[in-house]
Amino acid sequence: MSDTAAAARRPPPDPQREWAATRGVLMSYAYLGSRPQAVDSTRAENTLDLRPDLRTPAGALLASPLAITMLDAATVNVESLLVLAVTQVDLDIIDCGLDVARAHLDGRVTTQMRSQIFTEAQLRDVDDLSRRIGFGTANWAVLRHSPHRYCYPQPGPLDPRWQGLPPLWHAYAGRWRDETTMEIPRLPLEVGVEWLHHSPMLVVTEAVALQCAAAELGTDQLVVEHLGLTVVSPGRVGPFLAMPVYTAIEGERLGCRVELRDAGRGDRLVAAAYVRLQAYR
Repeated sequence: MSDTAAAARRPPPDPQREWAATRGVLMSYAYLGSRPQAVDSTRAENTLDLRPDLRTPAGALLASPLAITMLDAATVNVESLLVLAVTQVDLDIIDCGLDVARAHLDGRVTTQMRSQIFTEAQLRDVDDLSRRIGFGTANWAVLRHSPHRYCYPQPGPLDPRWQGLPPLWHAYAGRWRDETTMEIPRLPLEVGVEWLHHSPMLVVTEAVALQCAAAELGTDQLVVEHLGLTVVSPGRVGPFLAMPVYTAIEGERLGCRVELRDAGRGDRLVAAAYVRLQAYR
C-alpha cells in the first residue's frame, strides 16, 4: 500500500489526546486560533480565520465559531476584574460568507451592573470592513471578583496540523449517540474544569440542529441564519446529551430547538438552543 493510500485510510487524530499539553488553558478558544486584543477598557477586537471545518457543507459560515470568538473578545474586557458565566448568547448571520476568508469582530461592553454584564459584537469581512457579516450579543452573570493579580491567559498558537481536521464537534469532545442525539461523554479538562464551558455547548447544539435540518429538508447544503443559546445551570458530571425537542418548517427554512442535559445529574437541563437554518440551492 502506498503512503498516500495509507494516509487516506488513517483515522483522524484525536484532539483530546493531542491537546493534553494545553491543559490549564481551555482549548475552547485556542482550537479556533482566537487571539483577542483589547482596544480600551470596554472594547476589544478579534479575528477568525474561516477554515473549512468552520463552515457547513454548502460553504456557509457556522454560527458557533463566530459566537465563541465573540465571547473570547468580551472576556478580554471583563475577566480581568470579574469571574463570569454566560447566560445568554444570540448570533445572527446576515451574510453567509461563502467567499469570506477571515472575519473581524468588534466587541464592546454595553452595560455593566452589579450582578450582570451585557456585551455585543459586530462581525465584518477583514478584507472589506464595509461588508457586514452579522451581529451578536451576550449576557453574563457575575459570580465573584477575579483573584488578585489575575492575568487573562492568551491561548497558544494553533498547530497547523489541526486546520480543517477533524469535524468541529469532534474537537469539542462530541460524538453521535444515535442519528439525532450528540453526547459529550464526560467533562475533559480541555472543555471545562468545574463545569462544562459554553463553547462545546454552542458547537454540539448547532451540530444537532444541522443534522436535524438535513434530515427534514432533504439536503445538507444549509445556511445558518441564527443561533441562540440560553444557559440555565452548570453542566458538572456528564454525559451531556444534546437532542432536538421540536422543529418548525416553512418552505425551505427550518427552526430547531435543541436541549442539552446532564445525564449524570438526573437529566438536568443545562442549556437550550434555538437554531434557524435555510436550504442553500
